[in-house]
Amino acid sequence: MGGAGVAPATHECLDRRMKLLSSALTHLQRIFYPHTHTPALALQALRNGTFAAWIMVAMHFLLGAVILVQLSGDPRVESGDMLIPATIQLFFAVIYAGLATANWKGSRAAAITILFLVILDMLVVTTRVSGLDAQVVIQLLPLILAIGGVRGTFAYSRFVKAGEI
Repeated sequence: MGGAGVAPATHECLDRRMKLLSSALTHLQRIFYPHTHTPALALQALRNGTFAAWIMVAMHFLLGAVILVQLSGDPRVESGDMLIPATIQLFFAVIYAGLATANWKGSRAAAITILFLVILDMLVVTTRVSGLDAQVVIQLLPLILAIGGVRGTFAYSRFVKAGEI
């Protein structure tokens, strides 16, 4: 009764759409709440934290570079004190790069530090801007990835201790 009057082409079209939807939902779950019940899935989730750190490297590096470029053409800059915000941004880019490298190797401390710094970074940004700023929205992705990265790092560590890897 359910599909007796439906043409085969319609079934193929619906099948294709359902496969596409299923694929999209699988990718979204890998980002938002990754599975960690096998070593391969735990490793994929661990890599989420690494990607979060590299996103933060790009954000801080670009922000620091933009500040430096703006200040380089300003004739009012007489001391290095005005370069402190750019230096801080570049310093955080280097810190995130080091943490990303350590997290790629499976460091639980690096994964937790990435999550902590992303949360701290979001708090600083939300206190500086009013309303919903683009930087706050962009930083939601590293936050979500870092949470999955911590889960994956601890799961991967359990698999290593159990001798499954």
